[in-house]
Amino acid sequence: MYKIREKPLLYTLAFIQFTHVMDFMIMMPLSTHFTDEFGITNAAFGLLVASYNISAGIFAAAGAFFIDRFDRRKVMLLCYTAFIIGTLACGFAPTFGFLLAARIFTGMFGGIIISTMLSIVADAIPYERRASAMAIMYMGFSGAAILGVPGGSFIAAHSSWHIPFIVIAVMGIPILFAAMRFIPPMAAHVEEAKKRNPFRQFAEIVSSRNRLLGLLLMGLLMLGHFSIIPYIPNFMVHNLGMEEQYVGFIYLAGGVASVFSMRVIGRLSDKHGSLKVFAVLSLCALFPILTITHLPVAGLIVILLLAATLFVFGGNRGVPANTLISATALPHQRGGFMSLTSAVQQLGAGLASFFAGLLITEGPNHTVLQYDHVGYLAAAASILAVPVAMMIKPVAKLPAEE
Repeated sequence: MYKIREKPLLYTLAFIQFTHVMDFMIMMPLSTHFTDEFGITNAAFGLLVASYNISAGIFAAAGAFFIDRFDRRKVMLLCYTAFIIGTLACGFAPTFGFLLAARIFTGMFGGIIISTMLSIVADAIPYERRASAMAIMYMGFSGAAILGVPGGSFIAAHSSWHIPFIVIAVMGIPILFAAMRFIPPMAAHVEEAKKRNPFRQFAEIVSSRNRLLGLLLMGLLMLGHFSIIPYIPNFMVHNLGMEEQYVGFIYLAGGVASVFSMRVIGRLSDKHGSLKVFAVLSLCALFPILTITHLPVAGLIVILLLAATLFVFGGNRGVPANTLISATALPHQRGGFMSLTSAVQQLGAGLASFFAGLLITEGPNHTVLQYDHVGYLAAAASILAVPVAMMIKPVAKLPAEE
């Protein structure tokens, strides 16, 4: 166990998560700006969203071969610095092609950031308190929804879509200095990892049925959430007649609800078990998933309430899910395995949004058609995730094969 200041460390990771998630989520309320300025289709916008995730997934998977051979602090500082540079490049993108390339570059490091954060928490916090720690880190996700997305939407509406990316990059600079101060050297795993051939280490990681179930759980979680999230703004504006200026309130409502519920979910997971809490959240998430994707008409209050339930039940599933998944690897495997987990998370989110864009068609006046089919897909993934989670066991409860 590392001698660390837990709260400053966890809140620093939360701020890193905040900028990282905001960089991804800011794409959603800006969707109409991209389609109007670049003249692209829903499928092309889906590619723009997915490009970051696909890039992050590929490089996170590559990181599984070597990431445990380095101090987690050094990996985090390097990748977060590159992430800031990539986000700044997005802000200055003059064309669709340049923006696509900048998203790919940023994603190269974003995926490794996620896996490193999860590894740091898993290394530093005992399993019996880990869900509560994960909840603090994931508050960055809620913060991005509360402050980043509505603020970014407001800034873009009154200036340009370029400015929100520049703001995120500038915010990342003091967070980088905080990371230098509060993330301690974490290299106890390095000596054991260096004794092992990286390819054999990778084979050892993926040879475990338990860890493969963890990767499958993460993929289902992404499919059940990010197939519907990116298309909510277009659906609300073009199908339900919501004024574009109110789109940010969808994420504001969801983010506020997440902040008030996430710490509670973390404590409940530590007290009653992450599996039970995950199962309840997944089943409850079916209501907002199916309702939002089938709305024929609704007022602003109804939409905001549905958004809040989607973020609480759908988004907050990540806290107990990642707690379960993090317990399936030993310390010298953890960075590599969490890199694979991050790869599945990023690829799953990217492919979910991309394939959802292929299912969706455009009707008169840019209306979104077949969104209900996407809802069925997300609901099916959410249901299937529960029995998969039930089969996952912590390393301490497994036989000596681990």
